[in-house]
Amino acid sequence: MSTPPAKRKRQPYSQKYTEKWESDPLFQSWLTKSDKGPSYYHCKLCNSDGKAGKSEIEKHAAGAKHMKIVESAKRTVSVLDMPSVSGKRHAEKQVKEAEIRLAAVVSELNLPFSSADKLVPVIQAICRDSDVAKKMKCGKTKCAAIVKNVLGRKECDELFVHLRENCFSLMVDESTDRGCVKHLALVVRVATQESIKDSFLTLVPLESASAESLYECVKSVFNGANIPYKQNIIGFAADGASVMMGARHSLSKLLKDDIPNLFIMKCVCHSFHLCASKACNKLPRWLEDMIRDVYNYFLSPKQTAAFKDFQEFANVKPHKLLHPCQTRWLSLHSAVKRLLEQLPALQLFFTQAALEDRVIAADTILQRLHDPFSKLYLEFLDFVLPFFNDLNKEMQSENPKIYALHTRVSAVLHTILEFYMKPSVLESAPLSAVRVKDPNNFVKLEELYLGGRVTASLQKYQNLDKQQLDTFKLRCLDFYIEGASQILQRFNLSDSVFTNLKALDPQSVLMKTIPSVAPLAAQFPNLVSENDLNEIDSEWRLLKNTELNVEPDINVYKFWQKVGDLKKGDDSPLFPLLGNFMKKLLSSSL
Repeated sequence: MSTPPAKRKRQPYSQKYTEKWESDPLFQSWLTKSDKGPSYYHCKLCNSDGKAGKSEIEKHAAGAKHMKIVESAKRTVSVLDMPSVSGKRHAEKQVKEAEIRLAAVVSELNLPFSSADKLVPVIQAICRDSDVAKKMKCGKTKCAAIVKNVLGRKECDELFVHLRENCFSLMVDESTDRGCVKHLALVVRVATQESIKDSFLTLVPLESASAESLYECVKSVFNGANIPYKQNIIGFAADGASVMMGARHSLSKLLKDDIPNLFIMKCVCHSFHLCASKACNKLPRWLEDMIRDVYNYFLSPKQTAAFKDFQEFANVKPHKLLHPCQTRWLSLHSAVKRLLEQLPALQLFFTQAALEDRVIAADTILQRLHDPFSKLYLEFLDFVLPFFNDLNKEMQSENPKIYALHTRVSAVLHTILEFYMKPSVLESAPLSAVRVKDPNNFVKLEELYLGGRVTASLQKYQNLDKQQLDTFKLRCLDFYIEGASQILQRFNLSDSVFTNLKALDPQSVLMKTIPSVAPLAAQFPNLVSENDLNEIDSEWRLLKNTELNVEPDINVYKFWQKVGDLKKGDDSPLFPLLGNFMKKLLSSSL
């Protein structure tokens, strides 16, 4: 007979230590993992180890020895809580806070970091009784390090968190520094609790300025920060350069391939500037050269001092002459206006300069200043440039103005066309269909409107040469034609997107001018799904008939924020889809 096999002894189960026990209020001040192994716990108060297991730990906690040590520990003051130590820590914290605040002021006011070397001694001299001021040490090196590694990193981290969770728009532009290193600046527009905010994201150095290089830089910035840009970017804006906005191969095209519903728009301010700049090229070149020559003549302090006497004699304000910027960003009109203001004093000054100093430049300028057509051209520019500049300024507002773009551009274009086109032409066709270059649509040259001051001056100058006068009017006509043509070229007034964006205007709700918001919502499928079109349109129709207690000039974002905060009787949102859609749309409006 064979002997039966011996029964194998069952090994006893040993409970392993679990770190979640440390969060138990009964254990959290003294329990930790033991060095003896995974099946043991360690009591920091008793300096002892025991078998792991919650029941075993509870028995240890209820023991007389452990409880006596716990009571003794409660009566013991921690070294960190002693007045001498805690006071020192509090003082160090105050000094650090003061240094951070100083660095923040230097950064906010765009002061050089070297100014911190001077500011700290001044603060210490003023606040002699302050222990915090005495201990401050924040020179240019430390100030730069605080801005870069503390303030900058904190703001950047907060912005990254916000971009990961919210929809936003991207604005980019290229720039170069003194070393001719190309950089790509990235700015994002995102909705916060208070308003629509534009935040600087980063400045990326570029090896090349090709579309692929720009695209890879943008993609690497978002991927490096774990921002789901393909889901969160809803708008993109840049200048009109081909590498940015080209139809076939550009940064916008590559982004559009990744984000099919991306809302793309050229920079409005760049477009307005180019419209005015192209139109100004139709005027004589000597006009702008004269403005620059007059400014350059007074670069000498001696000439500036001498000019003050002529300003006083001619009874004009003692203002300095202005220099038109090479890119003409809103500067040409300011220079023209100032030159017209100072014209009597300038004529007297250059008369003396031409007679006494016998300088050729002074004689050339004097001839131009006394030429009646110089004044006529200046008065014409003073009349027409504000139409472009005011639009430019309005679109640079801190508040979104995209809803007013179609209306304002149409108004300016219609006004310019009225200056040189027959009224019947404008009444018979929409602005986008008017042939602005067709001579058959023009009024007679004598009926051309050139502004109030030019009209008054033409009445004053009765003996002008007929041929020169016709040339002047033809140049002004060319300005009108080119300006209108550029506006139509750069702003598609027949585009339904810009027309439908009027729904963002609070007045469109209060005045009930737009019957449905569905056409606008359908153009942004990344913000509103097709299944929600009926519901969001129902909310729009209900909103039009809801009494809203708002001020007439309320901020557009605050208006839609207030709409989104309206509640039903059960405290649920009254306009959940509409309020959320409009606020997101404002962050895509560039």
